[in-house]
Amino acid sequence: METLTEIAIKIFVEAILITGIIGYFFSKREERMKKTIEEEFSKRDKFFEVRFKFKLRALEELLAPIKLQLIRSKINLTGYDANNEYREKTLKECNETIRSLLLEKGNLIPIDLMPYTEKFISHYDEWLQVYRANREIQNKTNVKHVFTYNFPHDVEKAFLEKFDATERNWKLKGP
Repeated sequence: METLTEIAIKIFVEAILITGIIGYFFSKREERMKKTIEEEFSKRDKFFEVRFKFKLRALEELLAPIKLQLIRSKINLTGYDANNEYREKTLKECNETIRSLLLEKGNLIPIDLMPYTEKFISHYDEWLQVYRANREIQNKTNVKHVFTYNFPHDVEKAFLEKFDATERNWKLKGP
């Protein structure tokens, strides 16, 4: 018959083995959970990074150039006098540039600006058509100013506000 000490040693060794085995399974489970959590955070970070890079590209490649062209147009319009060929050509260049940006970089147009984009493109198409008819085809000098009188000021305001908001957001988050 075994002595009390041998029984105590067996129980102690068995307890250590069982605790070690249970501890091993718990540590493996904890490692899997930690890895799963890290993967989820990594996915989330990638998602936000993609969104952030999209906003940055939209700012750099679409909204900033459109803002500059709108400023340039406004400057030209303030000094626009009758049959001023230089100012008209500059205005035409601004209008063509904005139209091209909207059509070529359409994938960068923020969703909330999409309804406005149609108005901008429509206006620029119409203005370019009137300009071409009056200055390039018929060479009308009796038409002192090429205007369509349908400039969408609400669209201009929406684009400029979106630029400002995106720029502010960019400055807050940093590169």
